[in-house]
Amino acid sequence: MLFGSRAGFALEFHVEQDPSLLCVDVFVGGVHVNTWDNAFYPPLLVKKLKDELARLRTPSPWPAGSTSPSGEDLARWEFLEWGECTDQVIAFASPDGDLVHLTCRIREEGEPGQGAVARSESAEVSVSRTALVEALEGALALSEREWSARLAALTGRAR
Repeated sequence: MLFGSRAGFALEFHVEQDPSLLCVDVFVGGVHVNTWDNAFYPPLLVKKLKDELARLRTPSPWPAGSTSPSGEDLARWEFLEWGECTDQVIAFASPDGDLVHLTCRIREEGEPGQGAVARSESAEVSVSRTALVEALEGALALSEREWSARLAALTGRAR
């Protein structure tokens, strides 16, 4: 199930792949940013989606007189800090009224002896704040529903 647009921002769920984790592919500006690991721990993903929504639901202007974000601004705009599945992504969501500017860089190391090639890509895209929030809200609703079902199944097995 896909929430959003791969060309802008999207979360693609593969709920059937793992009985205890949520498999989610993340896309920013057409780039699949978590190719190395897409298996999220459901309670962490739910928390992180709620955190992003709390910050992005309300439009906020670009800071007055700012041409380049300071370190403090960058910390406030960090995006995709969702655990080990996104550890190799440095991303920012910079609000600008009804737009959000997404910028990310992927630094995936090649594994010695495994034949893996190091990957370094970047993406930059401006998306409607409404579309971004709708994608996050849809992903949150599915994540909460899937986690509830999986938790019920796990606790039912333990009895």
